[in-house]
Amino acid sequence: MPKLPPAVLLLILVFAGLGAGVFVSKPPGKSALTVETELAAEADDLPAQITLLEGQVEYLQGQVNALQEENSMLLQKLGTLGMKGIPLMDPVAGPEGDDVEPDYVGMGIELMKFRKLQALPTPTVGATQTEVETAILAWLRKQQPEDEGPRFALALTALGWIDKPVDPLPLRAALWARQLGGWYDQDSGTLLITEENPVPGKPAPDRPLAIAFGQLLREFGGTLFPEERKEPLTTDERLARESLLAGDAGLTRFLYSLQNPQASPKSDLPAEDPDHPLNEIQIPVFLKELAMFPFRPGFEFAQTLHSAGDFAQLDAAYSRPPRDCAEIIEVERYLDNSALPPSRPQFPSLTVAGNEPYWDDSLGRFAIFNALRTYNSDEDAGQAARGWQSDRLLAYAAPDHPRDHAAWQTQWLTPEHATAFFKAMRNCLLQRYDVKAATDTPEELVLDAQGRHIRLLRNRNGQGVLLLDAATADFVKNLRTTLDGDSKAAE
Repeated sequence: MPKLPPAVLLLILVFAGLGAGVFVSKPPGKSALTVETELAAEADDLPAQITLLEGQVEYLQGQVNALQEENSMLLQKLGTLGMKGIPLMDPVAGPEGDDVEPDYVGMGIELMKFRKLQALPTPTVGATQTEVETAILAWLRKQQPEDEGPRFALALTALGWIDKPVDPLPLRAALWARQLGGWYDQDSGTLLITEENPVPGKPAPDRPLAIAFGQLLREFGGTLFPEERKEPLTTDERLARESLLAGDAGLTRFLYSLQNPQASPKSDLPAEDPDHPLNEIQIPVFLKELAMFPFRPGFEFAQTLHSAGDFAQLDAAYSRPPRDCAEIIEVERYLDNSALPPSRPQFPSLTVAGNEPYWDDSLGRFAIFNALRTYNSDEDAGQAARGWQSDRLLAYAAPDHPRDHAAWQTQWLTPEHATAFFKAMRNCLLQRYDVKAATDTPEELVLDAQGRHIRLLRNRNGQGVLLLDAATADFVKNLRTTLDGDSKAAE
């Protein structure tokens, strides 16, 4: 056999390798031509596959949108249980004043987010202002049942702080209805929102405040104002707890308005204007100041707690509510863990000439300031009330006289604080009765005028001041004998 040239042998080996590669690379049962054809077909189908995937993505997006819409409808139904036939109302705070139906459910959800409350939206219904007043009054009657409200006014009249007795609860309900614009009705579990259009030029009801207040009342009302109590709350305790609730709602509403400037309350009418809705209520000034106290210092109290520990600090405050208005005015008192709770002044006996008091109460620091500022500057009244430690007001019936008998014992942190209060109260009495005192010393003031017998006394080792305001000379003598432990002899 002739020997092949090297070049030819190399060429044969190259072709043999190519043939083996084609045989190895093709799938079993398929020729090289078939494989090549399929690869070309797959390349042609790639745009079709991309189009198919795009269609599937679009379908899934449609399903997501449908689920979101269904979820919104469920929330709407959940938050508007009981809402039937509610007409279009003024916008909650529309920037252009367009007639847009307010979204109270959405607003409630947003407010709960700001307040960090984990709760379902409150069922909401539209109501008239009268209906809101009725709901508020029903709640107030539960807090002060039977004739407790009128008896309170009788005691204040006996003390000379209001001119004549009234039932303060309907007046307070009317003020709060205009201040809030709504109320949470615990019996029905619904939030009533005033839907009446306000008079042009007058402030509209603050509906975001009403929603925030209602949600907090629903969550914490049972803690602050339990139905079962061994002793009723004093005026001072009640104002302090109302201040926590109103201050928390005001702060929540404030934070909400920062994120939603269009929802900020808009009013060019100052609070002191006679045409302001709050001034339409014929209520004694002293009672009006008590009713509005929770919405003013209460906000600053809540703001301070929020700054110290966000809303968790406010949540904790409901488990240890402020004990008195002094803790609302000076938050340092509330945060001072070493401070002892105030102890009400005690007496050997409350029976005076065979009569039992029909009113036994603690009024607190704000009530003292409110009374003193009538005849003193706000600065002097504030300084005179600052050292308050405790107080106790007793009222006794005087059936045959225009005003009943009153005895009011105050206790002060130091003798210097008692001196400041004595001087300020002396100014009040001298100006109110406008008569020369029978006795006027740094320790005692004696007045007899306008059918009243008034005694202002320093007692309790210089840290107490006792005010007696009686309809007869005999009763004021008996009051002093029974209640003034420092008195060695009756008049």
